[in-house]
Amino acid sequence: MQVAETEKDEEGVQETVTLVVVNGQTVETRIYGRTVIHCDLEPDITADVHSVDISVPTWIEEEYETGEQNEDGSNTIAVRQALRNERRTVDLGPDGLKALQKALKPFAAASRPAEEPPAKKRGRPAKKAAQTPPSAS
Repeated sequence: MQVAETEKDEEGVQETVTLVVVNGQTVETRIYGRTVIHCDLEPDITADVHSVDISVPTWIEEEYETGEQNEDGSNTIAVRQALRNERRTVDLGPDGLKALQKALKPFAAASRPAEEPPAKKRGRPAKKAAQTPPSAS
């Protein structure tokens, strides 16, 4: 949301510098703005809005090898439905957050803590140390 230059020193206000060409001359234009989070369900609500991560179970089609071979010797591929969790984020105001919590209450009551996914390995694997024969004495 754009704000007046008089608000430029207030918390959360950011400056954006834009270059505009006017009659062959480049002019710097400064615009000040504040990020405002609004409820994704009710866009007019901007107070007490929270970003909530949710996991949405979604059916997808995935390819898999059937264990059989085609006439040319290649593996036979088929398609099947598979359930995947899609991680999403939604910004909710107080009423939307209450509605989500109410809808999830029976599922949360029957659930168990989720296991952490395995950590992804970063970087290259370490090189094995070269075997050097013992020195002859």
